[in-house]
Parts: sequence; structure tokens; C-alpha cells
Amino acid sequence: LLKEKGLKTVLVSNGYVNPAPLKELIGQMDAINVDLKSMREDFYKKICKGKLQPVLDNIRTIGESNVHLELTTLLIPGLNDSDEELRELIDFVAEIDRRIPLHFSAFHPQHKMRDRQRTPEDILLHARELAREKLDYVFLGNVALEGTSDTHCANCGHLLISRDWYSTNTVGLDTSTCEKCAQETGIVGVGQEASH
Repeated sequence: LLKEKGLKTVLVSNGYVNPAPLKELIGQMDAINVDLKSMREDFYKKICKGKLQPVLDNIRTIGESNVHLELTTLLIPGLNDSDEELRELIDFVAEIDRRIPLHFSAFHPQHKMRDRQRTPEDILLHARELAREKLDYVFLGNVALEGTSDTHCANCGHLLISRDWYSTNTVGLDTSTCEKCAQETGIVGVGQEASH
């Protein structure tokens, strides 16, 4: 019904869905953001009460479709923020497509996880730097660090989209190409509103 009205559809998911319904969802969505909680099976079993492999398989399926895909990982100190796991996650995303936006979000102690400290800014910045070695679009969330949620051209570094919490300004895009170097960015946008 939304598509009939010309509206865009976005799904935010934990990625834990059976293959047949996922294919139906992909056919109805314009964009999907999957929370990839960890690259460790034991994390999924203990913390999420689920399994990792179906999530990885579904991310691959979405990544191979025509739907815009973004991934988000909440970095929880001591649980999923080791260099080894970060590199494994980054390699997994890069293997699918280096242009998939990856968001590292800061953890804040709440609800059933009050025993952990909030994610230190240096851990978030370190994760971002590791990821930028292999991925074009890496962002930080749940934290106010200037410039870490902006989108820059992967080819020339030109600012494409500036963000300040919920305020977004498209500044360097010509449709989906960089205004400065004409590099195709893969950014999906409608008018002045763009997604990445």
C-alpha cells in the first residue's frame, strides 16, 4: 500500500528471519538496516538467545539483492569490541560489498545490561579507523563526535552529506555521484534527502 502511494519503505531488523519471508520482504523494501550484534556464535546464543549463521546468511542475501543495505553494530565493551572480532566483521562486510554502510553505535548501560560501562569514544574511533581501511562508508552513532556521521566520497574525500544528530544536509552530491570527482557513490536518495 505504501509503494502504491509512492512512499519509500525501510525495514530495521535483527536479521533473524526465515529465507522465504525474507525474500518477500526484500521485494517490498527500498532499504534494510540489519543489526549485526556480533561475529561470535556464543554471543548470539548467550545474549540474543539465537544463532549467528542465519543472520549472516540473510545479510548476504540482502546484499546480493537490489535493496539498499546498511548494517549496525552496537559495540559493547568486553563483549564484541576486540580487534579480532572487529576485523572479522569488517572483512565479512567488505566481502559482500565495500560500499555497504557500517554504523558502530555506542553502548549505554540500560535495562538488563547495567553491569557494563558505556563504550569509550576511543574504542569507537578505533573501530571506525579499522573499518575505513576496507569499507567506503563507516559511521558512529549514539555519540556526539563531530564529523563521524558525515558521508565523504570514498574516492576524493569530498563532503557529500553532513549530519548533526537528526539534521541532514546533502551538500556534495549530483544525484548519486560526487560533485567534485564524479565518482559513483551508490548513495540512494530522493531529491535532497539521501540515505547512507
